[in-house]
Order: sequence, then C-alpha cells, then structure tokens
Amino acid sequence: MPLRNPPQLDEAGIAKAVTESIARRAKPLTTAQQLLDRAMISDQVHRYMKGLDACDFPLVMSVLERPFHMQANQLGIDGPIMPEDYAMRFGPGKFLPGFDVTVHMSTNHLITLDGDEAHVETKLYACHYVQEEQADDRRNIGGNRTPSVHMHCNKQMPWEGWLRRQEDGGWLFSRIRMGTFASEGDTRAFDISLQRSGHL
Repeated sequence: MPLRNPPQLDEAGIAKAVTESIARRAKPLTTAQQLLDRAMISDQVHRYMKGLDACDFPLVMSVLERPFHMQANQLGIDGPIMPEDYAMRFGPGKFLPGFDVTVHMSTNHLITLDGDEAHVETKLYACHYVQEEQADDRRNIGGNRTPSVHMHCNKQMPWEGWLRRQEDGGWLFSRIRMGTFASEGDTRAFDISLQRSGHL
C-alpha cells in the first residue's frame, strides 16, 4: 500500500498556509462574556447542590424557572413543575431532612453555550448518611471527632440541565434531567429518612 504524501506547496502556497494558520490563532476562540457565562452557570449548579446539603430549599428554588421541566424517574417526575412543588413536595424537601448528613458533589462541568440558551452536563455523586443513635464519636486521622455512621446510601448519578438567560443577565434552569448509574450502601437509609421527616 503506497504511503500518503502531503501536498506539495510552492512558496505562495506555503505563505498562504502560514497566514491562514496565524489568522486562526489570532481569532479569539472564547470571548470574555462566554467565560463569564460559564462561571455563572457553574455557580448555579453549585448553588443547587449547596441548597440540597444545607436543606436550604429557597436556595434550590432560586436557580429554577417558574415553572421548569424536571425529569427524574426515581422521583416519578417528568414534566413541568413549579419550583416550590418540586423542592417541598416531591424532591429534596421530602427526602433529605431526615438524613444526618448529605454531600452532593458535582464534577466535570461540560457547558455548551448557544446564545441565550445553555446546556450543562455533570457527574453527580450523592452521599446520604444516617448516624447511630447515642453513638460515640470517632477520631479521624487529623484528630477531629466525627459522628459514627450507622447507615449510608451513595448514588452515582448523571445530571444535566438546560438554562436560559434572564432579563437581568443571569441564568436559570428551564429543565433538569437526572438518573442513577449505580448505588452503594443500604437503600433502607432512605426509608429511615422518610420516617424521620414524617413522609413514611
């Protein structure tokens, strides 16, 4: 099989190729506004996750359009819903208050901008812990005391959101879709949380 040979260029062709290469490098690939938009969108994701862990449901609602579309098979939701109904009746306000600690870690934000609309895709690791009743603290490597954990259920979740730019220049989620790749631990932790919060 013959080797592929690169095209032969004369001096004019070489000069043209060099000029085009310099022009491509000189053209800004990302504008300052796009960098700002990306930072604002990542901040909205972090606010959502912080609101979950702090049970600060007004913070969760503050990043959502009214209404927005939630697609979450594990919650039995796929359609438009008001932020307060999602936060307090079907989602975090129902499942999270009964846990002693939750940690939602969102990594590897892949953000695509398209004018006044955007899409963000991330990997979510959601940790849910139930502490033993009247359990002694454990001392970790750093010498700090931490509560003994009786039960946990951690979930690896795909999470993505669609956002729209608002009149004030900020971004709100118009749609969120989340699922579950895998779970580890004891799923009964969710039953205990629901019992504690009076939902079971």
